[in-house]
Amino acid sequence: MLFLIWMFGTRHPPTANDRIALGRGRVILGWITLLFIFIGLTPTPIDESKPAPQTRPPIRRSVDRDDRVVEDVAEREAGENAADKNACRQWSVLAKYDAVNPQALKGNPTVNPQALKGTVNPALGKPGPQAGGLKNGPSFGKVALGPAAGLRPGTFIKVGNKSWPIHKGPYKLWWAGGWKTFVPFGVIGAALIGGAYYYPDAYVSVARPYCSGVTPDGCQLNWQQVAFEGGGSEWQCVQYCQRPGQPPPPRAVALVAAPPAPANGRCEVEIFAQPKLTGVNAPSSVDQPRLAEAGWKNEIASVQVKAGTWDFFSEDEFAGESMRLPPGPYPELGPQWTKRIGSFMCVQGG
Repeated sequence: MLFLIWMFGTRHPPTANDRIALGRGRVILGWITLLFIFIGLTPTPIDESKPAPQTRPPIRRSVDRDDRVVEDVAEREAGENAADKNACRQWSVLAKYDAVNPQALKGNPTVNPQALKGTVNPALGKPGPQAGGLKNGPSFGKVALGPAAGLRPGTFIKVGNKSWPIHKGPYKLWWAGGWKTFVPFGVIGAALIGGAYYYPDAYVSVARPYCSGVTPDGCQLNWQQVAFEGGGSEWQCVQYCQRPGQPPPPRAVALVAAPPAPANGRCEVEIFAQPKLTGVNAPSSVDQPRLAEAGWKNEIASVQVKAGTWDFFSEDEFAGESMRLPPGPYPELGPQWTKRIGSFMCVQGG
């Protein structure tokens, strides 16, 4: 600009007709053109600033009214031990520790010697069933997963370093194609264990190997046949607890040891996203407490139980309503259970 002024001066060269004025529009256009020198340049053409490092959010904890720490999904998974790939190992717990009374196998109502000793369940303090790898389901990646809500205080017990739901009211089970309701606790009756009376307190959604011995709260667990209202019976874990200050019951029953579990019992199941055992499928040999993590929550439409007896639950963490399936194909689950399953576990190997 300075060079042009030095060469041509500050006055405009003569025009074709000097008598015609520039006019207001041309004057404004000239000033706008001059301002382009100041507004057309970028102050910082290259930005070399680095993005702020991302920090991992701290793990959240919440404490229930019993001063128990309820861990969210991230912390619970980080602290869990590696899952046992051979599912049948969990059934060896029963074979190793369950003292079976020979008289009980003959049908005599003999008290379980282990119950009289008050032996603590050997599974307590050991890692419980872990959710193994499951092939991704149809909804994997479609739903953002947040921390698990967890079980409400008073609705679970701690067994095998895991939380298992308990049912203190009427408890029904989908069995043999229909709903069956277990008899009230009063029908089961109190049991005399080690000179003290224990009363049926809750039905527990837990597998057989972990249903024995004494819980951290001092209650006794027993795997036994429980009658249904209207006839029939099925195996179920029952929790017996003392009632301090209550007078002795008019009569007491004996806890009968269950027959030994199969020595080489296996657990194997395959789930399908469509009826008639079609569509996306995934095999499993271990418990699956949170199907949402693999995209299988509310996605199961048919099941093939290859070994063992399995319980399927309508909610996460083996909570909600439950359906029990022995070995066999189940190409149709009906409207009650089609795409309404949130977790499942093997209750007994076969």
